[in-house]
Amino acid sequence: MRPLTSDSYRPKFHFTPPFGWLNDPNGLVCINDEYHLFYQYHPFDTVWGPMHWGHAVSKDLLNWIHMPVALKPDRFGACFSGSAVIDWKNSSGFFDKQNTHPGVVAFYTANFQPKDGSAWIQSQHVAVSRDGGKSWIKEESSLVLENPGLLDFRDPKVFRHDESEAWIMVVSEGQDIGIYRSLDMQNWKKSSVFGATAGAHDESALECPDLFPLTFENKTYWVLVAGVQHCGPTGGTGTQYFVGAFDGYQFVNENSDESVLWLDHGRDFYAAQSWSDVADGRRIAIAWMSNNLYADSIPTSHWRGAMSVPRELELTNIEGRLRLVSKLPHQWLDAQPSDLESNVLLSEGNTLQLSSDFQVGITRFSLSLSVGSDIEYYPLGNDAICYTFSRSESGLTVTTKRNVLDQNGSNKYEIHFAYESELKLPARELVDLLHVSDACSSEMQLLDGLYSFTNLVFCPEPLSPRLACTKGSVSVAESRFQRVT
Repeated sequence: MRPLTSDSYRPKFHFTPPFGWLNDPNGLVCINDEYHLFYQYHPFDTVWGPMHWGHAVSKDLLNWIHMPVALKPDRFGACFSGSAVIDWKNSSGFFDKQNTHPGVVAFYTANFQPKDGSAWIQSQHVAVSRDGGKSWIKEESSLVLENPGLLDFRDPKVFRHDESEAWIMVVSEGQDIGIYRSLDMQNWKKSSVFGATAGAHDESALECPDLFPLTFENKTYWVLVAGVQHCGPTGGTGTQYFVGAFDGYQFVNENSDESVLWLDHGRDFYAAQSWSDVADGRRIAIAWMSNNLYADSIPTSHWRGAMSVPRELELTNIEGRLRLVSKLPHQWLDAQPSDLESNVLLSEGNTLQLSSDFQVGITRFSLSLSVGSDIEYYPLGNDAICYTFSRSESGLTVTTKRNVLDQNGSNKYEIHFAYESELKLPARELVDLLHVSDACSSEMQLLDGLYSFTNLVFCPEPLSPRLACTKGSVSVAESRFQRVT
């Protein structure tokens, strides 16, 4: 499939659907050195509708090939979010010994809407691929986990836990994340729940859970990720995470219940999921780059919805506590960057123009702020979005201000898109900043990826990026730019 349109807002290197509507990433799995990306897809309109699984593949997480739609609604309902894994030892029994390709099993939520208008019924189903993920078959007995009587029962993430010799499923159960075990992927038994009293909650269900191990200083920890629908860090949707231990039966949070850790501090990073079966063991995640406040109202043509840049997730120790850091995959950083400016001192009222025109790509800065200094960064050269860095004795404050410059969106976009938020960071004299610009997005990482900010930006006429010192003095130690191709 080829994209139907290449309007000015279609990203150059972020994944978008060829046409229609996209939201959550699904079924992320690496097969034969190819990254498979499935996603919630409505091919017949640019607003949410009966959910299919769209499908694309990539060798480098950058250049994607659109594949035929993988899953379509059936008598059990629409195909909501889920996951996919390689069944290396055929523990499911779905595959013949003669099968020459890895057997792949996809788990998804069937969302059945009764004709009488009563509440939906959600249950967990499977589809299988016997040709390395190219095509998918729903078995006649696709149901593997019936609804236990819950309104919200969706988004199964499945993985192998070798230590307890079982397959694990984490699934949204309203304010809880249910944890299930199976020996054969078909018969599941509940072992525990987590989350009702921990982290951020609102009146709607937690969504799109993920659970995976990461190693730090030769010890394995587990990270549980879950989305919130209305209480994200800047309003609307958001993605939080927990760090702790998992023994194959229950997850134990190492932080207090009151602690809230956000995977991203922008407004457009939701439903984050990570790839399974990555050969070198890296934990790579991607998210839907939008927000339910206005997702169906943004001013794009013939398509709506994009994915964030992929991220390699790692753990680091911050003041005795483990925290996630996000970094661009190495495949994105192979090109040789070009130097822009270095060793430039900006005093109050001075501006540094970074290039002759707006370019999509990756920009890096090292900024040294004296106490009492403020500097503004305009990635698009205008008021579409501005990040202000303010240095005080107590630390660094980052203020994000986004405005509506394109008036072609509908009502929800005009009401909710503009926002302003403030985040306090630990005291640092030198601030390392990485920024990814694309046709309709601004993604920033600070302090080696400890803090990330993902934002859509719709600007009809972007200008050259600039830095403006508005108070005190700031030294630009170095700045570099790398095209993404």
